[in-house]
Amino acid sequence: LRWWMVNQLQELLGAGIFEKNLSMYYRLLGAKIGAGVKISKDTKVSEFDLLFIGSDVAMDSATVRPFAMDTRGCFTLRKIQIGEGSCVCAKSVIAGGATLLEGTCVGPLSSSHELCDARPENRTNCRALRAAPPLWLKMLCGWPILLLQRALTLAPVVGLMVQMATSDWYVEFFTSIQDGVEYIATPERMGYLFGFIILHRTVCPCLALAYAILVKRCIIGTFKPTPKDEEPNVSSWQVFRPWLLGRLIPDPHLRGVAK
Repeated sequence: LRWWMVNQLQELLGAGIFEKNLSMYYRLLGAKIGAGVKISKDTKVSEFDLLFIGSDVAMDSATVRPFAMDTRGCFTLRKIQIGEGSCVCAKSVIAGGATLLEGTCVGPLSSSHELCDARPENRTNCRALRAAPPLWLKMLCGWPILLLQRALTLAPVVGLMVQMATSDWYVEFFTSIQDGVEYIATPERMGYLFGFIILHRTVCPCLALAYAILVKRCIIGTFKPTPKDEEPNVSSWQVFRPWLLGRLIPDPHLRGVAK
């Protein structure tokens, strides 16, 4: 019951103000986490009292869970130890009872049962260790572009809301609770309500995707592979381009169009 209750509360409440500092959030929940740890917001962590994470560890969209099912139909909880300087790449799983030595680099789509494949070269695939765009570039270019996308996405809903507020379909004054109930149940208002839902589910995602495609073609440009005999370009603009695209289209459903 305690295990179930903690999971339900975490799912319901989320990280809240600690979303930008997940290390502190998990420390408060009971995990032993060292300094300089980087945890991606997509990393799935649970059973915090059984986690022992050393300093300078990076986890990128991984699953770290001491929970496991037993062959007898019961679940088991075993501690996880991750040594200093280790990294866990995307879509990898660290199972209960695992111990990662210092400097272990688990590659993408791997697990703690495949530590023989862990190599230092996997560190370059850990997105949590990659540098973020400079703040000035995000303020001058990134945030205005994202704000304009948000405004364009909400424009149809706001337009319909203005139409509802300025129309004369309901001219009565509220003098009692019954008047409020009648206003909510007015057929004309229900039509607007369904209109809001339809616009939000159909037109708004298409506008957001169209805007993202326009920005991709006109500003971000085409991504090209790095030649084998050259070092990757780590300039501020090159770091900024994937950052911006990842926020213009943050979900695998193309802003909800492909749902």
